[in-house]
Amino acid sequence: MKQKILLLVLATFLVLSMWRMDVAALEPSEGGATTWGEAAQVDWLEPQGLSIIQLVGRVPDAELQGALISYGSGFGIVRYRSGNRQGDVVTINVDIVPRWITAGGWSGTLFGCLGQAARLDQWGVRAPQSTMRLYQNDEDITSKLTYFEYFESGQIHPIRSANDTSDSRYPEVVVNSVQRDASGAVILPANQGCQLTLTGFYDNLKATFVINAPPSVDVQLLGKETFTFHSYIGPGYAGHLAALSNQMSSRFAARHEKVTLNPPAGTEYLFVNLPATPVDPYTSFNVSDNIGRASGGTYRLSTNGNALSVDHVASYGLPIRGQWQDADQAGGAAFLPFLGEVSVLAGPEYFVPAGVAYDPCMKNGGCSQSVLDAVYNTPMQVSVLYLATIRQDAQLQRIPLRQVGPGWLSAAGTGLLSTGRRQKGAPAIAGETTVIFLPLIQAPAATPPVLPDDPTGCPCGWFDAGGQMLDFIPAP
Repeated sequence: MKQKILLLVLATFLVLSMWRMDVAALEPSEGGATTWGEAAQVDWLEPQGLSIIQLVGRVPDAELQGALISYGSGFGIVRYRSGNRQGDVVTINVDIVPRWITAGGWSGTLFGCLGQAARLDQWGVRAPQSTMRLYQNDEDITSKLTYFEYFESGQIHPIRSANDTSDSRYPEVVVNSVQRDASGAVILPANQGCQLTLTGFYDNLKATFVINAPPSVDVQLLGKETFTFHSYIGPGYAGHLAALSNQMSSRFAARHEKVTLNPPAGTEYLFVNLPATPVDPYTSFNVSDNIGRASGGTYRLSTNGNALSVDHVASYGLPIRGQWQDADQAGGAAFLPFLGEVSVLAGPEYFVPAGVAYDPCMKNGGCSQSVLDAVYNTPMQVSVLYLATIRQDAQLQRIPLRQVGPGWLSAAGTGLLSTGRRQKGAPAIAGETTVIFLPLIQAPAATPPVLPDDPTGCPCGWFDAGGQMLDFIPAP
């Protein structure tokens, strides 16, 4: 009898405790993070783009079609084809233009995923865990994927500076044993970009991603502008297209077109839907195979046309009042200068515009006047979507933003991170053999309120526990 009474008392205590709201947990901490539940892991994080995952089902699908979801010179581009949202489940269908590699007697195909790696001073995009099915010419080849690497997500600092030429500023994780769900789809962990691998050369690839994405933020389309741009002519590293770049500079005046943006009142984010360029100037392997494959490139934002933002290389939501200055204009600063609100779009820095096919003369030199004229005259269409966001998740954490510059010294030595690649698959608890589940009696947890934006100490981002930035607070 005493045991029954004790159990009843404990159960009653648990029920009552679930109804208690810890008001102190809602107050801003000294480090700037505001939480409901678990505290933020760091006192600042780098800014990120708002993933297309948050736009699917909220922005008309036709406005997203063709968007460059992710780009890496080593593994090509992933482009949005279609998608839908059913409750918390988002399905995204993509077209993939991979890269081919031959090394040490091995030949394979490399391609990316929904996350965008943060290279040099570029922004990353974190994607939550998803499942993926892969197709070639409508044949399901998901079973052929046995190995991949991804860049780590989470509330973590970078381990490399803005002028490091590694694949990403963030740690890389090697997955030698691919996990699959009951249907055979590959389970991709939360990531900030992936390098997926197939043995052998594959093309005409498509993939379907399924993501559990509860509504953390609502996105509303306020307006749209479409601009015409032309190819870039001017200084800068042209990679394998140096010969073309030199010919264009000799024949034509320098050109880097910029346009003034006209956002409607209430605009908080921009989404730049830019076409792919038909060449890859920076491919590292199998140059003759990959140089003529569709690729991405740089576009930037500006306050006045002179101070340029960091390089953006894919289509993701960009806070209109939250941009940082290009690393090339920052000297040796540890952190990049904050630009604030932008009003100018500097067009894609493509050496070859969409609509002009690759010609070997672009690499080898000696392009005819007709080829040079086509590169010069062919226009490209770029759409800018103007978006507003409404935060819905009260558990997001308010964290100040900084972006590391060329002088950033990694915090890897503090024990926060490891600088090298690591293998995935070690058990969480070594030697664990038995788990006992005990019954828990509880009432529904009280729903916390969605806190208003507090600009103190900002610019800030609203982050989930997995490190996704889902909303932005401008500087006061």
